[in-house]
Amino acid sequence: MSSEQKSYEIVETFSIEDLETLKILTHPQRIEILHTLQQPKTVKSIAAAIEADPTKLYYHIKKMEKIGAIQVVETNIVSGIVEKKYLVTAHNYQVDENLFTGDEPVESEVEFPNMVEAVFKSTIKQAKRSAKAGLIDMKKPREGHKLSVSLSSLVLYMDDARLEEFGSRMQALMDDFGHKPAEDGTLEGELNDYIFTLAFFPRPNEDEPG
Repeated sequence: MSSEQKSYEIVETFSIEDLETLKILTHPQRIEILHTLQQPKTVKSIAAAIEADPTKLYYHIKKMEKIGAIQVVETNIVSGIVEKKYLVTAHNYQVDENLFTGDEPVESEVEFPNMVEAVFKSTIKQAKRSAKAGLIDMKKPREGHKLSVSLSSLVLYMDDARLEEFGSRMQALMDDFGHKPAEDGTLEGELNDYIFTLAFFPRPNEDEPG
C-alpha cells in the first residue's frame, strides 16, 4: 500500500455566499457528512458512520469537494484502487449575511424553511442513531449532567439590545465549544461528541392583525 499525505488547512468559517452553494449544503445527508468529517475518513468510513450506501455517497462527496466544503487530506492506493480520506475545510459553515439582500434573487420564504428542514432532518437521523446505540435514555438519571440530553422549544422576548447580547453570548459559546480540544493531557475525562442544533428567527407578533 502506498500513501500520500496532503497539506491542508481548516479555516474558522466557510461562508455560503451564493444560492448554488446554499442548495448544495442544505441537504440532510450532506450535513451529516460535515458532522462526520471532523476527522479524516474514507467514503466507506463515512457511509458506516451515517448508515448509508457508500456507492451513493460519492455523488455528494464530489459536489461538496467541488465547492470547497470538504478536502482530500490523504490518498492511499490499496490493491491498485485509489482510496481518499476527506476532512472539513472549516470549523463553522454559515450563510453570509448579504446572501438574502444581494443582487441574486433569493426567495427567503422558500430557502430559509428549506434550510431549517435539512438541518432538522439531519438532527433526527442523528438522534435515531444515538438512541439505537443506547446513548439516549430518557429514563436514566443524568448523573449531575443537566444537559446530557436536552430537547426544548421556547419563545424568547428581546429588544434590540437584548438581541445583540444574546447573539454575542451564543456565538462565544459556540466558538468555545465548537472546536475539538487538543488531547494534550489537560482533559479530565473522555471526549464525547454532542449534536447541537439551533433554529433562531423572529416570529409574527401575535398582537398584530394578520
